[in-house]
Amino acid sequence: MSTSTDKLVEEPRMEKMVELNGNLLNRERSMSCSCVDRCVCISNNLAMSALYPEMRFSWEIKSVDELFYNNLNRFGDLSKEAIIQAVKDKDLRFLKEDSNKSLLSEKKFSKECIRICVKETRDISLIEEMLDFFLEANDETRRNVTFLIREAITSAVKISGDNLVIGILEYLQANKKMKTLTDTSELLEDAVYAASVEQNSETLNSILRWNQSNRLKKLSAKGKVFSGATNLKINCSSIIHAAKRNDYERVKILFRYGYRLEQRDNMTDPLKKIELFKAMASPAYIISSLENSTEGSTDFFCPVKMCFEFAVEANFRKSTIPEYKREYDEIENRCEEYAISLLEQCEDLGEVETFLQTKHGTNHANYILAILDSRMKFVAHERFQYVLLKKFGETEIEDNYHSYTNTLWIDMPWFSRFLHVLKQVPCYFLLFLYPFFYPCVYPSKMKSTPIPWFCKEWRVPLNRAIYTAFSYIIFITLIISYVLEPPVPYIYWVDALLGVFITSYSLRDLGTAFFLWRLEGPNPNERRFKKRYFTFWNNYNITMDILFMIGLIIRSLEYILDGPIVQVAAVEAAGRIFWGVAFTLAIIKTIKIGIASKHFGPIILSINMMMKDVCMFLITFFVIMLAFSCGVSYMFNYLSNGTNTSTHGIFSYFAWVLLQPFRGNPDYDEVTNLPYDPDCLAELAEKSSELNINSIGSCRMETMYNTSCMASRLVSLVPGQIYKNDMYECIISRRLGAENLKTAVVPMWVIYQFLVSVVLLRILIVMMTITYRKIYDNLDTQWKYSRLYLAIQFFDPDSLLPPPFTYLTLLMYLIRMVAKKADMNKIKEGRLKKRESQIPSEYKNLLFAFIDNVKPCPKPERPKGGGSHMDIAYH
Repeated sequence: MSTSTDKLVEEPRMEKMVELNGNLLNRERSMSCSCVDRCVCISNNLAMSALYPEMRFSWEIKSVDELFYNNLNRFGDLSKEAIIQAVKDKDLRFLKEDSNKSLLSEKKFSKECIRICVKETRDISLIEEMLDFFLEANDETRRNVTFLIREAITSAVKISGDNLVIGILEYLQANKKMKTLTDTSELLEDAVYAASVEQNSETLNSILRWNQSNRLKKLSAKGKVFSGATNLKINCSSIIHAAKRNDYERVKILFRYGYRLEQRDNMTDPLKKIELFKAMASPAYIISSLENSTEGSTDFFCPVKMCFEFAVEANFRKSTIPEYKREYDEIENRCEEYAISLLEQCEDLGEVETFLQTKHGTNHANYILAILDSRMKFVAHERFQYVLLKKFGETEIEDNYHSYTNTLWIDMPWFSRFLHVLKQVPCYFLLFLYPFFYPCVYPSKMKSTPIPWFCKEWRVPLNRAIYTAFSYIIFITLIISYVLEPPVPYIYWVDALLGVFITSYSLRDLGTAFFLWRLEGPNPNERRFKKRYFTFWNNYNITMDILFMIGLIIRSLEYILDGPIVQVAAVEAAGRIFWGVAFTLAIIKTIKIGIASKHFGPIILSINMMMKDVCMFLITFFVIMLAFSCGVSYMFNYLSNGTNTSTHGIFSYFAWVLLQPFRGNPDYDEVTNLPYDPDCLAELAEKSSELNINSIGSCRMETMYNTSCMASRLVSLVPGQIYKNDMYECIISRRLGAENLKTAVVPMWVIYQFLVSVVLLRILIVMMTITYRKIYDNLDTQWKYSRLYLAIQFFDPDSLLPPPFTYLTLLMYLIRMVAKKADMNKIKEGRLKKRESQIPSEYKNLLFAFIDNVKPCPKPERPKGGGSHMDIAYH
């Protein structure tokens, strides 16, 4: 053996081993060296792969080296690595080896091979060769073909390989075997979805154009003419993903090629419902739908109103499906924030008025819907506030005879405000002339006549609010005078005026309900109407109206039925009960005016929101009180001999613990109506000049006899010969039972006191603190919204006049319905049509200008799980 070259001396045997491609090296472990000319000695730690100079690829050399040095411990892994390296080197000879089919049958590994082939080689011929292999290799690989094609398409989209994606799709169309195993339309949708996920507009356009041209070719081949209509694709995953991410660019492209979203009532999966609703409510889909609709078609809609509708729906679902509160809260905020972004595009006061639709009286104006649908952040915006407060103080009458300065209440000093209120006093009392000056209140442009100054004042929303305050002050004055019990001549006038005011306020509340119902249009939404109408203050007014009306009916019956035959004392007492409660509610309602003040507003809002906390607390307290009261009452009824004389006292005693915590445990004589010993009372009267409840308590008689025991004794004993000792057992059994009962009541009372006085009351305090903190953190928004919500009722010029002039408005409504003057109706209809033809065009032009400036953009998705950014980007 030569030490310089490390050649092997036994050449014939070694050349044979070389011809066997080194296979004998695994068995000839006793040999220290290998072949002649081309092999080296193992003992010198030289590479065993030197035996194979014909190997051209790095993965082959590396695999052989590791195969010998690791003694076949990781044969499978090394084979996978070798195959992957071969794919990278664009060498697919391993596909011809049957031994590799078992490895390539693994779904995960075959996916990795396809992914590497697409990303590393970017050669469509190699991709087709690999897919053909998986199609024909065996049944296992054939089952994975659809999955592998999807992986190839996704990988091609990720590297922005438009030609590569189109090549794969054309391969699917041309390969008939692939069509039998896969759904090409579904794989096409996978390609569209992948392009939407990657936010690759160029690739997405290429895929959709190819699909459209391919459909055109098919129609041409069949001799049909392409009509130009696009087949709508409803609720596809691609547009759902793009829309819920608010990806406007991708949604616009998909919408152009016929992708649409529709609400399905038969959908039962709650997660799919949320995803679909989130996509439909996204500003990106709303704007794309608007841009693809023609201006004069029925598909045209206002995106601001649409955002409000979706926000209201999300708010409703958030309250009814608390499990998905976070998702629906995100949808609500996104819709409202986009509406605010459009509002912020206004550059002057005129654009804000046009955008909010405050220039002309329409019930479906944006500012009315924003207030009614509780869009607090939108309403609290400084531009919204200024325009609405400006509208609140300006007249709605325009003429050429008198100039009228707008009254901006927030800009007026206190002294000017006071003078303005005094100025409205004569205007208020002149409201009885309303039927005579009705044409002046609603002037026609065809007739230019001077308008009296008080008619202008009547049309200012601020002044209508002042007139309503005057009426309520008179109403409260009547209530106080009624409480003072006026003498007989005056009580009739007070009753008559109260009747007028009570019915007028009831009619105004009905008018509010009619106004809100009229807003619903021809297809009313009962749930939305209930949410708008049954608010805290409207429910408060409804309750007060019911109490007043019942009391008024009873008061009327007193006048009708009073006489020697009918006794109305009970009826009169019932009427006083209803009116007494109604008087209390009416006077408390005066604090509502404090909402307009920034100092008192938060306090009133806190009371409003804390009522829910109080109701929840009272329900819990009632359940606990009922449980312990029933238990203690059942125990004490044993001492009352089954007469239930202690039940009422026990329930009263336990209920008052709420206002008198930490009272002593109830004794039997404290909760039971026991009789008094007359001899004891007479003795106390002789000894003391003054008696109180504590002094006479010692005279109460506690019956300690068991009546059933006494009855059995009377039957067994001789009549007329009954002695004290005969009843002794009846007395002693009762006394023993009383001691045991009193011992059992004490721990129950301690537990009850602890639950109510320590736990529940502290919880109520904490709940109220949290509620007030929420209001305080959002104080400015809450107060600004509540202030305008209070004022919105005065923006409607057709609303009923305040009491006692309400019936005059109803009279004019009746006259208008009966008269039906054709000439006035034609003039009015022409004026309305002219306004409707001008206002929408101005509003639409402004709206499209704002949309062009503010395009919805997707927010970066938050990483899921605990992976790194690189891991997320990779997947």
